Amino acid sequence: FYLADIGGNQALDAFYLLIMGVFVFFMQCGFALLEAGTVRSKNTKNILLKNLLDACLGAIIWWAWGMGVAYGDSASEDGNVFIGTAVGGSGAFLAAGWGTPKGGFDGSDGYTISLWFFQYVFAAAAATIVSGAVAERAQLVAYLIYTSVITGFIYPVVVHWVWCNNGFLSGGFTADKSKTILGGCLDFAGSGVVHMTGGVAALCGAFVIKPRIGRFDENGNAVPMPGQSTPFQVLGTFILWMGWYGFNPGSTLGITPAGYGTIMARAAMCTTLSAAVGGITVVGFGRIFSKTYDVGMVCNGILAG
Repeated sequence: FYLADIGGNQALDAFYLLIMGVFVFFMQCGFALLEAGTVRSKNTKNILLKNLLDACLGAIIWWAWGMGVAYGDSASEDGNVFIGTAVGGSGAFLAAGWGTPKGGFDGSDGYTISLWFFQYVFAAAAATIVSGAVAERAQLVAYLIYTSVITGFIYPVVVHWVWCNNGFLSGGFTADKSKTILGGCLDFAGSGVVHMTGGVAALCGAFVIKPRIGRFDENGNAVPMPGQSTPFQVLGTFILWMGWYGFNPGSTLGITPAGYGTIMARAAMCTTLSAAVGGITVVGFGRIFSKTYDVGMVCNGILAG
C-alpha cells in the first residue's frame, strides 16, 4: 500500500479520492434496492444478478483496457484525440508500467490507483443506468453483452473525448485548442459523460425491446404495474442521493489545491438543493394532475433533480 510513501499533500488527495469512490460504489446498492423494489417479485433475482455482474464485469474490463482507452496517452502531447492508446507499450492497459513513471501512470503513487478506482465506479454507474430501463424484459446473457460493450468500448471512449487532455471535446483539459471542436466542452461531474451516455443507451435499449407485456391495454392506455416494495424504492433512493455526495463533490479529484474545498462544498449544496426541489416539484405536479401523492414518482423526482 503506497500511500505511506507519498510526501506532501498527495497522500491526502489520494485518500479523499478513495473515500469519494466508496460513496459512488455504494450507489450500486442503491440501484439494486430501487430496482428490486420497482419490479415484480418474480423478477427480483434477475435484476439483482444483473446489478452484481455489472460491478464484477466492470471492474475487470476497466482494469484490462477501459482505463487505457480513456486515459492511456494522457501524458503525451501527441496523443490520439479519439481514443486512448498505450504510450511506449505501457500506460493503463492491464496496469502495465504502473510501477514506473513511464507513460504518466506511476503505480508507486497511491493517487493513480485511487483515480483508477474512482473512474471504475463512474463506469459501473453508467452501465447500471440501463438495467432499470430494460428491467423485466432483457435476457441475462444479452444484458451482459451490453454491459461489456458499454463499459469496454463506449463509455471509456466518451471519457477520452471529454476528460482526457488529448480529447477533441475536452475544453477543460486539452491545452492545444486546435485539437478540439469549437474549443471543446466542460463536464464537471459526468452529466454528459456518465448520465447522457447511460441514458442514451437506456433509451435505445427500451426502444428496441419495447414495453413489458401487459403494460398497455388494447386502447394504448397504461396499465398499472406496481412494484413489490415501496420501502426498497425509498431506501434505494436515499442511498443514491447519498452516493451523489461522492459523485459530485468528489469530481474535484482532490481536496488540497487552492479553491478545491470551495468547489467541493458548492457541489454538495447544489446536489442537496437539486434533489430536494425535484422531489417537491413532483409532489406538486402529481397533486395537481392526478390528485394523489405517489411515492414512486417522488423518488423519480429526487433522482432526476
